[in-house]
Amino acid sequence: MTVVSVIGNYTDRCLEEIILSRLSKSYRVTYIKNKSIVQNGEGYGIVVADSTELKSLYIPECIIIMKNGGVIPTIPLPEKSIIIVNSENTEQLLKLKNSRLNVITCGASEKDTLCYSSITSDSLVISLNREITAFSGRKILPLEIPFPDWSSKLDKMNKDVYYPIAFTALRLILDDYNSELGGLYT
Repeated sequence: MTVVSVIGNYTDRCLEEIILSRLSKSYRVTYIKNKSIVQNGEGYGIVVADSTELKSLYIPECIIIMKNGGVIPTIPLPEKSIIIVNSENTEQLLKLKNSRLNVITCGASEKDTLCYSSITSDSLVISLNREITAFSGRKILPLEIPFPDWSSKLDKMNKDVYYPIAFTALRLILDDYNSELGGLYT
């Protein structure tokens, strides 16, 4: 089982909707938020804990996705943690500057680990700009990944491309090769 922690404002539901609708096609996703637990999908288990802050974490490895405006945890994080951040959030980046964590930046710049290479009102193509290592240990080389149904999600995400890019980073880290994404890099 893999643990994903999503940190930020509860009212920001963009990642929740993307994770539950798309990740549950390949995994059994248990999404914990406030006082509710939703389980969707079948297969390998992924637990997603959505909270405003992280006060403790006692697991050997996890993936942390920062929402826009989320506060980087001040607690010690597992050495094998991977943290996904918006490169436009300078406050988050400054707090991570001297950390030993594996930080994956997502944004609009070619310097980011993932960015968009093409965007229109109908389509979004996300670019992995440098090699990353998935939790499985497999190296994933730079590639371009289409994000389907971008236009249908556009209004809900307030035209913020960070969330589809962060979600794509999550899928790459999970080494999601059993999905349509996997066909691009297997």
